[in-house]
Amino acid sequence: MKQTVHWLLRLLGPVLLLIFLLSADLGKLWLTLREVALWPIIFSLLLMPPFVFIKSWRWMRLLREMGLRIDFLTASALYTVGLFYGTTTPGQAGDLLKAIYLRDRGHALPPAMLSVVLDRLFDLLVMATLATLGIFALGQLLPSRELQTVLVVVMAIGLTLLTIVLLARGPRQWMLTSLLPRIAPRLTATLTRWNSELSTLALRPSLIVEVTIASLISASFTFLRLWLLFLALSLNLVPLYMVIGASALIAVLQILPISIAGVGVRDAVLIAILLPFGYTTEQALTLSALFLLINLEQILAGFIVSFWYPLGGKSDRDLVQRP
Repeated sequence: MKQTVHWLLRLLGPVLLLIFLLSADLGKLWLTLREVALWPIIFSLLLMPPFVFIKSWRWMRLLREMGLRIDFLTASALYTVGLFYGTTTPGQAGDLLKAIYLRDRGHALPPAMLSVVLDRLFDLLVMATLATLGIFALGQLLPSRELQTVLVVVMAIGLTLLTIVLLARGPRQWMLTSLLPRIAPRLTATLTRWNSELSTLALRPSLIVEVTIASLISASFTFLRLWLLFLALSLNLVPLYMVIGASALIAVLQILPISIAGVGVRDAVLIAILLPFGYTTEQALTLSALFLLINLEQILAGFIVSFWYPLGGKSDRDLVQRP
């Protein structure tokens, strides 16, 4: 029963897309596709390497804080493979396979897994904060300004608390040695071992500053790539803050179990953003397809790199070592 409900929720997005396509003028949709400018799209696709590099550096910084060492080339390769698995799995859960890669290359799983979770949380914190712009831009779709405020506050507080609990030594130790053993006594030994393996990670100002700056830079690359797609369709009337807010809101919504790779959800947000500026549903659907093109680039790049970095590989070159 749970599995059925899960997949029914996943089909919500594709059903939305089908409804949008049935109500659209396919002739106009084809004309819109033919009028797309190529240079902004090409430039957007070429910005993938610096986007990956800054995210890989941030991941290395988190790994180093937990006593794991991995060279920049390997980190970039594994991050690219992680984008492939994350883009092709529900809720981007496949990104956690980066931890499996590290385990297969010689390190314990708990710190490797936590590094991936924290890496994702910092992205979500930035995107959730900026998604408030998208929420307020879509105010006409929500019953009240109070509901908008509640959505923003709950999302921000929840992500912040989760990050602090995982990153700060005290709250994390309490969770692993007091809270969770009471809930699952049989896991006490395992949780105690995890606490020991994660003991080097602490909430230090320098770490927070460095990782936050890296997160903001990587988010800037994301928004630049997506803004170029707006330019490819000559959607110049949409303010930059709405482009950022809508893109961040889409990034957050894609994680929810209501779609497959953001299909339908992405289209709904873009339609709601563009229609008030006099643009058409066909232009919004075309823009959504261009967003999907970036995902396809990540899938292709990660798939190709995965041949050099297969799961289960234990080459000396990318063996993780303790300092």
